[in-house]
Amino acid sequence: MKLKLIYLTFIIGFLNISIVHSQSDLKLVKKKNGKTVHFTMVDKTPFESDCDAISDDKERTQCLEKSLRDQILAMIKKDYEYSGEMYVWFTVDKNGNVTDIATKGYPSAPEFEKDIKKAVTELNIIKSTYRKRKVNVRCYTRVLPKIINPKE
Repeated sequence: MKLKLIYLTFIIGFLNISIVHSQSDLKLVKKKNGKTVHFTMVDKTPFESDCDAISDDKERTQCLEKSLRDQILAMIKKDYEYSGEMYVWFTVDKNGNVTDIATKGYPSAPEFEKDIKKAVTELNIIKSTYRKRKVNVRCYTRVLPKIINPKE
């Protein structure tokens, strides 16, 4: 009985260490899946940013998300008094085309989501590479609008 208890304790301890170790690698697993690479991992992002010189992964990710968010919000011409959080995901394919645009808001705001999707299609997008190979790039940002000044 004592031997079984020792084995069980050893196995549980080993599993806990494995889980902690695998969670540290989880960030990279989420970022690339063969043909599609997360936008923070590419050699050059598919949109303009001043984040290339940042070496810290967390700071670079925050910079890239902010840069993308600012570019999207700059293209929206209407005022919104939206107090929730809006998320946008899209893919830039190997040819530099934007595909698979998805938005989700908490709370939902269909008109704002429509304007975000339109702004994403108007971004100045370029082809991206990962380790010098053309790849599909998955981009993501959380859009937290201020009251946007109308441009018209």
